[in-house]
Amino acid sequence: MKNKIELTKNIIKNFKDNKWIHYIIIIIIGICLSIPLSQIQIRDTHDGFIHMLRLIGTWDTLEIGQFPPLINQNYCNGSGYSMNLFYPPLVTYIPLLFKLIAPTYAIAIKIYASVCIILSGITMYQFTYQITKKRSVALFSAIFYLIAPYKLANVYKRFAIGEFTAMIFIPLVFLGLHNLFNQDKKKHYYIAIGAIGLFLSHTLTTLYTAMFCVIYILFNLNRLKDKEIIKKCIINGIFIVLICMLFWMPLFEASTQAEYSILNDAVMRTTPSYTADNTISFLQLFKDGGEENSTTYLIGLPTIIVISLTIFVVNKVDNKYKDLYLLCIIFSLISLFMCSRFFPWQIMPNFICKLQYPWRMIGYFNLFMSFVCGINMYIILKQIVKKDIIKILIITIFVVISIISSINIMSQFFTTDNTQDEKYTAMLFENKKISHMRINRDYMPLKAIYLQSTYVKTREDRTYVLKGNAEILEENKEDLKDEMKIRNAEKDTVLELPYYYYPGYKIELTTSEGVKKLKTVESEHGYLSCVLPENIEEGSIRVEYVGTLVTYISYGISIMSFVTFIGYIIYERKKGELNDQN
Repeated sequence: MKNKIELTKNIIKNFKDNKWIHYIIIIIIGICLSIPLSQIQIRDTHDGFIHMLRLIGTWDTLEIGQFPPLINQNYCNGSGYSMNLFYPPLVTYIPLLFKLIAPTYAIAIKIYASVCIILSGITMYQFTYQITKKRSVALFSAIFYLIAPYKLANVYKRFAIGEFTAMIFIPLVFLGLHNLFNQDKKKHYYIAIGAIGLFLSHTLTTLYTAMFCVIYILFNLNRLKDKEIIKKCIINGIFIVLICMLFWMPLFEASTQAEYSILNDAVMRTTPSYTADNTISFLQLFKDGGEENSTTYLIGLPTIIVISLTIFVVNKVDNKYKDLYLLCIIFSLISLFMCSRFFPWQIMPNFICKLQYPWRMIGYFNLFMSFVCGINMYIILKQIVKKDIIKILIITIFVVISIISSINIMSQFFTTDNTQDEKYTAMLFENKKISHMRINRDYMPLKAIYLQSTYVKTREDRTYVLKGNAEILEENKEDLKDEMKIRNAEKDTVLELPYYYYPGYKIELTTSEGVKKLKTVESEHGYLSCVLPENIEEGSIRVEYVGTLVTYISYGISIMSFVTFIGYIIYERKKGELNDQN
């Protein structure tokens, strides 16, 4: 009997304090929340088809030996469309790795979504534990973060791959920030880890996370007197900039040479008036409005119940992290306020309105309130329930009910037709050169967007003479290469090549006098063009996408910086261990 009692005590102790058991619990919950992915079609979600196109297009581009795969050779009727130049690479390259083990792109991207759900729970666990040093609190916070309806709707309805990937990294940013400003500074590098993951996943989430970080620093402004904090902030900032250079540097280069749809507020509807029009009522946080094809803005009953207990536990929160607890409440309220029509979106600057849909701030509410709810749950159970076995039973029932509740909310997004993804993928492989009207056009040159229903729609896949005179003969266009004979051409003749304008194309003119490299410019229609520098009786032109020197340098710097960063983390950890021993 004594042995049984001891065994029971050990089991209970492990359940309360063993991080590996907690990780297993998080993984099991994550898997349970991921199983219904089999009941959705990626093609049916708001953004899913875009990301399917991105994966397939990237793979096609890699197959022709193009790296980095910034320009796809097939989309937009073969006009050379960039789906990766303006969108962070992490959410493209990582899902492609899953395709190596998955039978279809749809299954690969679903596996990736499942992994993101699980990892977000684990990073939330780490964030809360490193601050509270209580594993039970960390487990509760992770559970609340996992079951948040809006967060799951980002997967099941919107399939906002950048946004739900970013949810993994935001807790790490605040873990590092809090450690640097309010703890022993040994884990400050999590700022860089989280920020790098964020920036390479979802630019918009990075912007808003940075804004919350600034507010956090303002609350701790007096600590900036510590030179070590400033020094480590600078170190983290340098690593973030250098490692993310592979994304932001090519993007910056492109934006300085032409204007693209994604950067235009009017086209992208990132204006104060549009943002204000997409606010929600507070009632929608508690009850779905029933709008057709809409996502859900629900907070979720389990979260509402535990939030309501805040008034009873706030005075019992440990003083070591009470300030952060209160700050998270403030951040949560700010997030909800920004979702509503009461927030003054109409007078906000355009860069703030890049949010486009204010209800995206519910994701931040879930983040900050999960930390609060974890503490609330811990204190309430500790105060009311004395026996550990009863606590475990209550937690188990809570988890089961939460999972069922979350799946029930997500069930509205299930489909009865389980063949759409397969049919869509088959269509893409059979008809690789799809029209620009069957793809998102966020990354087209702005000039082309304005002409998308006229000139772009009717343009043939060949070189045009826009100005002057020239005979184009024997044109042979394949993928991102185009070769042609040219005859009887006048000086200053303007040729428009059958590719959208992006930096990185090389145009060579070969005549009897030798080979000349021609300057690439954007035509009045948003296409790649060049000006002939001389009269040409007979010659040839060769066009090829080779990428830019800036792109290759930025990739090189990012890789070297990443290796250096790994070394820096190892150094910091060893230094911390030595300090602990001394």
